Amino acid sequence: MEKEKILIIDEDGFSRVCAAILASEGYTAERLLHDTKQVAGDRVGLVIASYPFGESYSTDLSQINQPVIVLTDHISRDLLSFLEGLDRSYCLMKPLNFKKFVLLVKNIMSGVQICPGGYSIV
Repeated sequence: MEKEKILIIDEDGFSRVCAAILASEGYTAERLLHDTKQVAGDRVGLVIASYPFGESYSTDLSQINQPVIVLTDHISRDLLSFLEGLDRSYCLMKPLNFKKFVLLVKNIMSGVQICPGGYSIV
């Protein structure tokens, strides 16, 4: 059985690394292309977005039902406002602990980790 896709919204270099890590765990990751105007959240089970790179998609992200993992290298008021605009999100600090990151993805995708609403800084 093929697992649901994961959408990655990040700069090209990291999104390729992230997609490769997820592929090694059996997930199919789709990278959002720079010229894409809209997030098609209905086609994926999880969105991974970096901040502030993914901030330009905040309206789209706030309208999807899928969980969002936000990757950032700092906490700021702007980041917290971005997170508050998302229905169900987790925030991880960079540099990433890849074991923790993969475990969070696995738990979300399998339904073990359910964010009831709002955001969690992990």
